[in-house]
Amino acid sequence: MAYKYEHFIPQNTAPNGATEIGVYKDGVKVASIPLGRMTPPSKEKLYSFGILSDIHLYPIASVVWKPETKFDNALTYFEREGCAFCVACGDLTNTGFYLRTNESDASTAYLDERQFAKYKEICDKHTIPVYEIMGNHESYYGMPITNNLDKMETYTGNGELSYTVTQGNDLFILCGQPRDAAVMSDEDFTWLGETLEANKDKRCFVFVHSHIDDNVEGGVEDSGNPAFARENSIFGYWGATKTANFINLMKQYPNTILFHGHTHIKFEAQEFDKDANFSDENGFKSVHVPSLGSPRTLVSADGTWEADDEGSQGYIVDVYDDCIVLRGWDFVRGVCSPLGTYKIDT
Repeated sequence: MAYKYEHFIPQNTAPNGATEIGVYKDGVKVASIPLGRMTPPSKEKLYSFGILSDIHLYPIASVVWKPETKFDNALTYFEREGCAFCVACGDLTNTGFYLRTNESDASTAYLDERQFAKYKEICDKHTIPVYEIMGNHESYYGMPITNNLDKMETYTGNGELSYTVTQGNDLFILCGQPRDAAVMSDEDFTWLGETLEANKDKRCFVFVHSHIDDNVEGGVEDSGNPAFARENSIFGYWGATKTANFINLMKQYPNTILFHGHTHIKFEAQEFDKDANFSDENGFKSVHVPSLGSPRTLVSADGTWEADDEGSQGYIVDVYDDCIVLRGWDFVRGVCSPLGTYKIDT
């Protein structure tokens, strides 16, 4: 099995099946060296889970990026790999419960539930549990998702924006957006702090939808926005004070890893920005999850990106007693992404 690696960061590790590191000059292999510290763990893992983000299910079946097919395929793959469950990291839909006007009667408005109905339909086809959070697209067109928690429960089985899931000794803390310009509600931020403190002796995985704004006071570049490619920062809308409070909270708990999506940027962006997929520069471990439905390819160091509507990426996370291994996966080509494979000590 051959892989080509460039632009390493210390957390990069070799994909399963790799046996050596090739050394190339002008595209020609001139030597090979042992994997060394990039050798994946050989001990038995505790469990695995799948993680994906930004599905953007759309009510029109002919939409070019085919999100319903990609979501179905990802859950099939997670099941085949023996994942205990899947976490969907926001933007399940493209416009949430969009209040529309009846085409045949312009005076009649109706709640369009087709996107969430499609989400439930696909989940119900599979045996793997899916735990989701709400992103900014669930609250589009001025309709906060909090207005439709009863409907959300109908289609997801969960009427809470923020909640926890336990797997073994690990705690999964899922924090959903109440509206399109808030990372979480004030009440949920208080709850997050209380939950982390109550579980400070456990390993905690925290999930929000958005990446941290790069220029917030007291913070530095986070994962997820390589080369400042995306200007739409939910943390920025949330405000500098709340963002700084979030950063300071996360710093207090070294047993915690943050996961988020939102920018859609693909694993390969690490070629231009070492913090594209993983960063610990804000004082805690932060992992960006690319888009399953419509990923974006960073094409230059100035932040220029192009849509890859044929693409689809996500992670399988193998959990061990003292680390996790993130296996970045290209669901269209059915291959592991070398620049999306990490070993993170926990």
